[in-house]
Amino acid sequence: MLLVWSLFRVSRGVSNIPGNLKSATSNIPSGKWLMYFGLLLASGVFFVFVAFTVFLPVIVIVPQKFALCFTVGCGFIIGSFFMLKGPKNQFLHMTSTERLPFTLGFIGSMVGTIYVSMVLHSYILSVFFAVIQVLALAYYCISYFPG
Repeated sequence: MLLVWSLFRVSRGVSNIPGNLKSATSNIPSGKWLMYFGLLLASGVFFVFVAFTVFLPVIVIVPQKFALCFTVGCGFIIGSFFMLKGPKNQFLHMTSTERLPFTLGFIGSMVGTIYVSMVLHSYILSVFFAVIQVLALAYYCISYFPG
């Protein structure tokens, strides 16, 4: 009886340690969320690929198609990170003090790309906002690599 009580006490004490296995694995996404991450990331890469290979050569004629396809691709890529880290954690991360200027710049570049291509039909401004969007997306993706 004393042995059972002491094992119970030890196991209870181990589960209350701050760095236990349960807390260490709580940030690992499940298989379902990893599947969603992969699908959204693949969709985003596909849309960006189509924007650059199909619509970039004809951006002078139809800047709307390039801007829409490229912005949807960027949205899918950002959405994939929401699936990987969890929506609440990703939102809190993107709106943290050090990331807020980047987040506002990225969202502004997405809205600006759509606005200047769909409403103003401006080729030069579409390219300008698309370049800002590419730089913001590249910074965003690179910032997640460790080291």
